[in-house]
Amino acid sequence: MNEEINEEQTPVYENGLPFSQSLVEPLQDLFDRVHKHRKASMLIIDGGVGEGKTTLSVHITDLLNKMGGQPPLDLDVADQIGMGGAEFAKKLKVCYVNKLLVVIYDESGDFNRRGALTRLNAMLNRIFETFRAFKIVVILCLPLFCVLDQDLFDKKIPRLLLNCYDREDGYGNFRAYSLYRMMYLKKKMEKLTIKDYAYTMVEPNFYGHFKDLSPSRSAQLDKLSTKGKIKELDQAGVKFEGLVTYQDISTKLVRSIKWIRDSMKELNIRHKRIINKAKYFDKAVIDLLADYMDDVDNRPDNQDAQAKKKAIEKFKLKEEGEEPLFDDDEEDTEDV
Repeated sequence: MNEEINEEQTPVYENGLPFSQSLVEPLQDLFDRVHKHRKASMLIIDGGVGEGKTTLSVHITDLLNKMGGQPPLDLDVADQIGMGGAEFAKKLKVCYVNKLLVVIYDESGDFNRRGALTRLNAMLNRIFETFRAFKIVVILCLPLFCVLDQDLFDKKIPRLLLNCYDREDGYGNFRAYSLYRMMYLKKKMEKLTIKDYAYTMVEPNFYGHFKDLSPSRSAQLDKLSTKGKIKELDQAGVKFEGLVTYQDISTKLVRSIKWIRDSMKELNIRHKRIINKAKYFDKAVIDLLADYMDDVDNRPDNQDAQAKKKAIEKFKLKEEGEEPLFDDDEEDTEDV
């Protein structure tokens, strides 16, 4: 029985923690800066895929929660971790409402999406403009920290960078950099083709190690991470197929989403896929509706049926074996 319990405990070092003692004092300073002195502060963890960034962020969140008298991060509920920018924004609000002390942003494929980096920087700037109201430690897990706006560094918001590297079986390694050393790193990265080579050019403030999560928590984290990656695969599939949403069609045709929905219903156009309650359509729908717009704009009022028939006849793009492109009675799930 005791052996089973020990297997589920998080492995620790002699200090009783799952990471080196050298990290404890900087984390205490970070906690005090936010919760005692009410100053904006952010911890950044970067590194390549599989180097343990999210694992280390969970360990750190557990200790920061303990400093504030709160329980360890619950990976089943996952109120303190957002996989991607949209989810991070929601979890930040949840943490504020429930008075939770830490929130984690995990990029989870975000940077593969056009505009994601710009949106992240804009969101972080908005968050820290009103940071005194939040009193939450923000932990960012990124492939490379240099993607962040210089404005954040000029405001002295990032306080500590942990770069994860050379992960081994059962443990990982990190090197830590203060705000000022981060600035030197960032400057060097601007001139380098291989950005992370800069870590060999600037001496860290200290080095450290961290243990893996317990088997049960590791499984929980894998489930959480996989969920985010599945969403990214779905989006990649949509891009590969060239599918479009109501919003895409609305933007192209400069018509309201209501007009798009009503016209599709009139023409009995069917979606090709549904992902997260959003409907996706063959991009040829845009040409069909453009032609239909011309017919509607130019026809006499008594030729509705004729214009509809003409528009449908133009849409002859269904290939052998595909799902039908038209459907008689189907309600839309969501306006996207």
